[in-house]
Amino acid sequence: MNINTFIARFFICVAFSLSIVASPSFATNLPFARSLSGTVLNEKQSPLANVTVSIPALKRGTTTNEAGKFTLEKLPTGVYVVAISYLGYRSETRVVNLANDDATLTVTLSASPLAMSAVTVTAKPQPTDVLTSPQAVAILDGRQLDRQRGESVIKSIEDSPGVATYTTGAGIAKPVIRGLTSQRVLVVSDGIRQEGQQWGDEHGPEIDALDVDQIEVVRGPGSVLYGSDALGGVVNIIKAEIPSANSGASKLGGNFLLNGFSNNRAAAGGLSLYGASGIVGYRANVSLRDAQDIRTPAGKLFNSGMNELNGSGMLGVQGNWGSVSADYSRFDQELQIHEDPAEDPEATPYQKIQHNKIHLHANLPFPALRVEVNGGWQRNNRKEFEEKQAADPVLNLVLNTATLEVKAHHKPFGTTFGTIGLSLMHQKNETLAEEKLIPAYRTTNVAGFIYEEMRIQDVILSAGLRYDTRNLDVKVNEDLGVEAQTRDYHAVTGTVGAVWRATEPLAFALNAGRAWRAPTAYELFVNGVHEGTVRFDIGDNNLKPEASLNLDFSARYATARVQGEIAAFHNRISRFIFASPTGEIDPGSGFAKYQNKQADATLVGVELNLQGQAANWLILNGGVDLVRGTNDENDQPLPLIPANRFKLGARLTKEEWSGLAHPYLALNAKIVKAQNRVEVFETQTAGYTLIDVGMGGEIAAGADKITLDLAVENLFDKAYRAHLSRYKAYALNPGRNITLKASAPFTVVR
Repeated sequence: MNINTFIARFFICVAFSLSIVASPSFATNLPFARSLSGTVLNEKQSPLANVTVSIPALKRGTTTNEAGKFTLEKLPTGVYVVAISYLGYRSETRVVNLANDDATLTVTLSASPLAMSAVTVTAKPQPTDVLTSPQAVAILDGRQLDRQRGESVIKSIEDSPGVATYTTGAGIAKPVIRGLTSQRVLVVSDGIRQEGQQWGDEHGPEIDALDVDQIEVVRGPGSVLYGSDALGGVVNIIKAEIPSANSGASKLGGNFLLNGFSNNRAAAGGLSLYGASGIVGYRANVSLRDAQDIRTPAGKLFNSGMNELNGSGMLGVQGNWGSVSADYSRFDQELQIHEDPAEDPEATPYQKIQHNKIHLHANLPFPALRVEVNGGWQRNNRKEFEEKQAADPVLNLVLNTATLEVKAHHKPFGTTFGTIGLSLMHQKNETLAEEKLIPAYRTTNVAGFIYEEMRIQDVILSAGLRYDTRNLDVKVNEDLGVEAQTRDYHAVTGTVGAVWRATEPLAFALNAGRAWRAPTAYELFVNGVHEGTVRFDIGDNNLKPEASLNLDFSARYATARVQGEIAAFHNRISRFIFASPTGEIDPGSGFAKYQNKQADATLVGVELNLQGQAANWLILNGGVDLVRGTNDENDQPLPLIPANRFKLGARLTKEEWSGLAHPYLALNAKIVKAQNRVEVFETQTAGYTLIDVGMGGEIAAGADKITLDLAVENLFDKAYRAHLSRYKAYALNPGRNITLKASAPFTVVR
């Protein structure tokens, strides 16, 4: 079956399903017999109004009334995590079992200025409490996301525990989790794999940084739930949900975002419109970005600007019978690549990237289970040009990807509940330009998995198993010397974990997992000059799949005044694939030659993150990230391992000051050690310390609040080279950068 037939049949099935679930008989005949009600109080046992109470798994929510009361009716049977959140208070979660009876909750919220989300939707098949996640998770949302939103979506998370970024200027950032990056870290968008040309060092995720509501990072293997490529972890980029009239959404509202960056004279603006009426909700977004050359303490980086024009639209229906939604997005970017001035000071290479995506989602409860369907289609077109005046690209790749995932969450059997899933992916990659860096190919992946969880008093046990089969059908390419051929890969992955809630705020987690990654067509068959990385790459068609065995331990503590986590990991990767310099120079291009190789490797590390309220007006925070990667065959360092990092910070805050709600003044220091433990021919980097300051708050605008954040990054204009910057061999990192970020929500029709 070709990809066009696959896509056509898939959308016919989805359309048929939509016609069924939207019919009145479907909503009427499903058996719903459960309700959840309760009361939310403050520490003085007074009722709290307008508190958000939600069940993320069902995308159902409401708010408390003046008496602090709430009710959610006609809920399907099952075990769910309930999230209770209110600005200025510590978020709480409760697990409710609606298998046999209705449930009633009484929740007391404690005032807290600390920012910590209570629920993760990425670490397990169903949303779970962060404290009881078997793997270490970092979540960025709300005001914290407002302050850290970067020029690229991944740049926003670079200060998260265990996370670094592999950068090419200001516009490209790839996530690095526990020393692993590129196709060993899986990026998903609302649960759908983000599929572009991830193998390239200068290829970042094609996602609009202004169309993001939450980012979750799972540190450690995620192959059981997500398949190949999740050896290091998973980054889930989550857009704002479609509004629901049941949750009090207006018929027409919106939000205006503005981001400014002084260093490269960058300006970005985004407008979103959203609303709900009856069972129908919608959301639309458009954004623009324009940036000039980067400035360093040594001067400008010639040819390092970028621009973007992005948009998306979402439409959904939601009722007691479940929900169905459709989402379309388009990412359109033109990005300049700064090259070594010693080679060609007037070089003007650039890239044009377009990424179109359709995402269909259905959440349908039945008597014994809840079915969740995620279907997606993506078209990624990457063009690379040698110079501004070039009429034709030297590289033109088109990747079409269709994915379908069906998860059945079954109701509890005693103390055990879980999920059974089926995952399908079909890809077609075409090489259209004269330069044939990789051959045309098709990939088909079919997988099934099961994940079960058991609660025994204060201990939660979890286990998962997955089987993947992948077919790689490669087309003949005489330029690369590649014959037509087929490769078949098979993998069994698994995970086991245990979480002990020793006390209400303290939890210990131990997790072991096996993950895998199939070699890419690029790693197998590349044979030529890659202008983007400025080197001559050589593949190895004998490469075998990577397999990893990871063990990690973490301890987490969370109260209204103190929150922290310490985690340690050991990740052994068999047949680790890496590009190694041969010491030869390609005479045609003058670029160094790199040969893909394999060797067993081990990564170990420790992460510490802590924040606490030292006084009513003072919050202190700190963190440590240590990671070490070793090629076990020659006891040499692995390439591109982040330097050890230490963080210290203080934030002054209060409830209100001169009409400004939740004002703050922050001072942060990032201490990065020298990275001298490098692979042969890799550039060493010196240590450095960066100081950032920031301030901001909220201004009332009727029923809405305008948020403002002003910051100065690299306050003292420090000259430094980040170890994971692709420019480090010939250029400094950006100097001082003044940023201004504003968010202005508005309501047109209530």
